Amino acid sequence: MKEGNEVQVTGMGVITPVGIGVSRYTDALREGTTSFSIATFEQGNRLFRFPVAKGMENFSLDELNLDKTLIDKAKGLRHISGSASAGVYCALEAWADAGLADAGISPDRIAIVSAGSNTQQASLEVVRDKCREKLQFMNPNYGFNFFDTDCMSAISAILKISGEGHAISAASASGNMGIIQGCRLIGSGEYDIVLVVAPFMELSIYEWQGFTALGAMAVINEGQFPEQICRPFDTGHAGFVYGQSAGCLILESARHAADRQRKAYGTIAGYGANLDASRGPEPAAAGEEKAMKAALKSAGLTAAQIDYVNTHGTASLAGDKAEVAALLAVGLEGVSANSTKSLIGHALSAAGLVEAISCLIQMKEGFLHVNNNLTNPISSQINWVREKAVSADISYAVNNSFGFGGINTSIIIKR
Repeated sequence: MKEGNEVQVTGMGVITPVGIGVSRYTDALREGTTSFSIATFEQGNRLFRFPVAKGMENFSLDELNLDKTLIDKAKGLRHISGSASAGVYCALEAWADAGLADAGISPDRIAIVSAGSNTQQASLEVVRDKCREKLQFMNPNYGFNFFDTDCMSAISAILKISGEGHAISAASASGNMGIIQGCRLIGSGEYDIVLVVAPFMELSIYEWQGFTALGAMAVINEGQFPEQICRPFDTGHAGFVYGQSAGCLILESARHAADRQRKAYGTIAGYGANLDASRGPEPAAAGEEKAMKAALKSAGLTAAQIDYVNTHGTASLAGDKAEVAALLAVGLEGVSANSTKSLIGHALSAAGLVEAISCLIQMKEGFLHVNNNLTNPISSQINWVREKAVSADISYAVNNSFGFGGINTSIIIKR
């Protein structure tokens, strides 16, 4: 990015299966905490079981360092899905973290980007089942609640943000694409601040089973413990494990942050995004390589200057293999790497943003978290973080996020 046009991160909010709020999540990353279990569904007199990283329902708005008026507004939201509620919590945590509650910034100079689509499937399925035989009694709020913009609109109403807002979808790369879009909005000069939020993706049984039938999601084998299933880059990998996470970043122009004397967590130094010109779920190392090289060029860096890679690392056989090939083609052999999904599962549309938060935490705190269950790596050419967290001095990090439909994104974060 051009000098003087930098985009900084001045606030963060997060909910994950291993920690609610940035402080708790930081501790969980450092300790290598996991929370894998089994989700059970009954459908058509059959029992379906899926591995999951879950345990994030009990978040309290009262814990946030915000004026009671804002908290009461958030609590007053009615007919809102769990997905959107999590997004609102993360947005309010990030808002407070960035010191924006009393900053006196024109609401027209703030925009919102909501990352993800089809994020409320479980909640919508409940409504449909409940009203199937009495459709005329459906709550009229369903007529606008089902849109992916509901989370964004709720945040706008609470915080009185009146710049532009939209939802952006790029499958599992949505989080990264939301950050990229936020950078572009600030780069246009129209906005000083962009709130990028990624609500968690609620899955109904149909999405669970669809991913499983596709061979993308791991299954539970007889006698296997849930915490053993998610194995990114290990020879025993067998698909991703879904994890419920949500996050929010406050992106701010460097000039604006300096004017209000706000210290940043880091800078979005560059980014790259492209398509493989394919429709299916198959990854392509060439497209991933292209995205990383574009991000390096955008940042004015070489591969030799990168200290750390937060991989996409889903634990799928084809995905892990393609990403390793892409990393080596870019020249990132020997660079420290891990997969946050090994600890919190795959947050799907929220993954890229939550993992960007993971990068920023590790950069600030000076450590790299463990790559859980990495016993026998599929490649010895990457410097995997193995059995425990390690101390690290990270100046530049790469955050990769790829999605079905040939979507490739990579961002570079500067400390």
